[in-house]
Amino acid sequence: MIVRLRDLALLLAGYGMIAPAGAQPWEFNAPIEVTSVHGEGIFHHLESAGRRNIAVAGETVAISWEDNRQDGPAIYLSRKRLDADSFGSAVRLSETDEAYEPSLAAVGPDRFAVAWEEAGRVRLRLVDQGKPGPVLSLPDRQAGQASLAAGDGDAVWLIYTAADNGTRHRRVYLRRIRLDKGEPAAGEACAVDPEPLEQAQLYPTVVKLPDRSVAAWEDRRHGHTIIMAAENREPGSCRFAKPQRISEPPPGPRPPYGKGHGVTRVALAAYGQQRILAAWADKRDFREGYDIYASHYPGEDDALFGPNEKVQDPFGGVAQQWHPAVTGHPDGQRVTAWDDDRDDQTNILLSWHEAGQWSDDLPVPGASGAPEQNHPSIVLDADGNLHLAWVERQKTGGATRLRYLFGERTSDATR
Repeated sequence: MIVRLRDLALLLAGYGMIAPAGAQPWEFNAPIEVTSVHGEGIFHHLESAGRRNIAVAGETVAISWEDNRQDGPAIYLSRKRLDADSFGSAVRLSETDEAYEPSLAAVGPDRFAVAWEEAGRVRLRLVDQGKPGPVLSLPDRQAGQASLAAGDGDAVWLIYTAADNGTRHRRVYLRRIRLDKGEPAAGEACAVDPEPLEQAQLYPTVVKLPDRSVAAWEDRRHGHTIIMAAENREPGSCRFAKPQRISEPPPGPRPPYGKGHGVTRVALAAYGQQRILAAWADKRDFREGYDIYASHYPGEDDALFGPNEKVQDPFGGVAQQWHPAVTGHPDGQRVTAWDDDRDDQTNILLSWHEAGQWSDDLPVPGASGAPEQNHPSIVLDADGNLHLAWVERQKTGGATRLRYLFGERTSDATR
């Protein structure tokens, strides 16, 4: 007899072996469409570095994505009030060239900053109460993989990669984008790791804490991909401390091929007081494909981040996980979402940190089961409610839809 993993999980829950569904911190509404434009040949993407495609600003939630509804890939944003039943019409933000990988940050009540790659440059635009402002185009050439983080009230932090002078590799740069004069203005570019490059730095993301900032990225200096991070405790300067590796090598002898295992697409989120969660996809168990691992800032002693933790529960051990997204709350809650094929189909799963460990995985109601669900982006609002956006496909490789759902924090939510 073949027992599906979800059926086995329910059976074990009946014996008290895993947390019952009622222990989850949110009650989820039915999913809704983000945009009505979809159909044959139209593909939507939520692919930003750091997976920041959804944000809440006051009483408004916004989602930014790329799709090809017109002549080619372009950047769009749609928004709705939290109490509304549907999203408004999508606003196009990119200009005339092909554009990719938008990242989104809330910068005031119903005010958002969006950055993306277009024609080999990083561009940024403010959207205030649904009205796009002028486009800021950075001077860096061969630039992209932008990720935004809310800054200090009158600024937003933009991290991205651009061609390094004198090498063929990409380097991570950070800029403070001033917002206090009605339109964005870029500060000086800061190389997060200014040492000479031997390999590429890719897909960076950053968190701005009250008195410091922490950046993380994919790094190939060892001949295979690792996750590196660096900290700046001098808010008025562009100087980061020496970067540290935060993805740990697996124990035991190295497999007899390659230079090491792979990791990909780190995401960062602030939580609690001066804390940060990092999560990424990690192939250290090469027999089972990628798993989701996490680490917490700050680590002990001189470590920038603490020990690595496997996020998914034991039922995920025979499946593959991809595309982790993270969010956190000042009360200490932190959440990871990813897509997962453990039930012979691709679902969105959640795990949250409680009682010092990761919860049992929750297939998100409305974002699990047929058809195919993947590429999540998540955010907790000020009240601890969860907002989730993702891509849905009727069949692998087929056209897509963008979906959103709201999870209301329940009274028995734990931190």
